[in-house]
Amino acid sequence: MALHSPLAERALTILTIVLLVDVFIAAPIAESIGGSYIWADLAFIAVLVLGALAIWGDSFVADVFAAAGVASVGLRITAIFSPGTTLAIIDAALALFCFALLLYLVGRRVFVGGRVTVHRIFGAVAMYMLFGLAFTQLYRLIALTNEHAFTLFGSPVTVDVILPKLTYFSFVALTTLGFGDITPIHPLAKSATLLASVIGTLFPAVLIGRLVSLEIIHCETEQVREDPRAAARDEVRRLLEDRSDDRPR
Repeated sequence: MALHSPLAERALTILTIVLLVDVFIAAPIAESIGGSYIWADLAFIAVLVLGALAIWGDSFVADVFAAAGVASVGLRITAIFSPGTTLAIIDAALALFCFALLLYLVGRRVFVGGRVTVHRIFGAVAMYMLFGLAFTQLYRLIALTNEHAFTLFGSPVTVDVILPKLTYFSFVALTTLGFGDITPIHPLAKSATLLASVIGTLFPAVLIGRLVSLEIIHCETEQVREDPRAAARDEVRRLLEDRSDDRPR
């Protein structure tokens, strides 16, 4: 499917809405009422796979992402009947891989040449949310493989206690808020937290600069198409001004 198709544009907005609802509404409600995350996770992965296929169905990376998503769904269904740490570790690694691929796919769509639309701006927001979710899986992987990698209010806690709070911690680190309630202790956890802070700080600045430059290039291209002679005159005028500035006085 073409990157400039109307469906691709709308799908970026839909994906952003799904991410926002999952992170800021569904997950906190599920944690507050003590509900299970498994069915919400399965539905979320299914929506992401369908969204990726709808936008980038002709991309090999999208096919790989779809296969990884299906494998992750299979792992989580297996975990319902046979829970275990090993399955959780594999699932976290696979989920991290899925979010990394989806980040590439969304970035490919957001930073393609052409006019910067509202849908593409929503897609940039989706990229920021996906960074947070990817780091959630990275923290989850670290917590599952290293006991007491994080502390809660200064006290060591079990993996079962810290896992539901890692999405919250991921976005706190990404936005560099640093409330101090959850603290990384293990060196890998510290490094991942620092990396999240750097990305969370630099990404908005790089993003804005890139989108602005794309819009400027698009406007200049459209101007040349609409009036080639005027564009040529402007170029000649700029060259003459540059030469006049270079002359010795």
